Amino acid sequence: MAYAHIYVIPDTGEAEGGDFYDKYGNLEYFADVAGLTDKTSSGYDVTSTVKSHSRDHFMRDPAPSTVASHSRFASVGIRQIKGAVPGVTVTLTDGVEKRDFQYTGTMSGLVAWLKTTALVIVTIIGPSGTPYDPIPVATGGALSMPA
Repeated sequence: MAYAHIYVIPDTGEAEGGDFYDKYGNLEYFADVAGLTDKTSSGYDVTSTVKSHSRDHFMRDPAPSTVASHSRFASVGIRQIKGAVPGVTVTLTDGVEKRDFQYTGTMSGLVAWLKTTALVIVTIIGPSGTPYDPIPVATGGALSMPA
């Protein structure tokens, strides 16, 4: 299952952040995501050196072969998620839009981050279905700017 974004919500003070799985790119409606690390776009290439060694072709091989030292190339961080997504389901709503996400961190960390980046008045509905107090628009957000 492909995800548009997997944002890393940073630790805010004592509150621990986590990974925020955004399947369709909807978090941008609720909060400013410009400063977040996105795990889906962090693929990179790695070259590593393999030392020379000997290896057996099968158990108790009477004639093991020797492998010369060489370089190995790999692309890292490019795999998509398969199967279940870790974390708990968190719903964000502003009264008009209502979207579900998966989140691996603490709810306190998510609330603390949203207080600094919310673009609209956000209500979080936790994994048990209980709504949290509405989070006001952060200073400099869409609704707080003069017209």
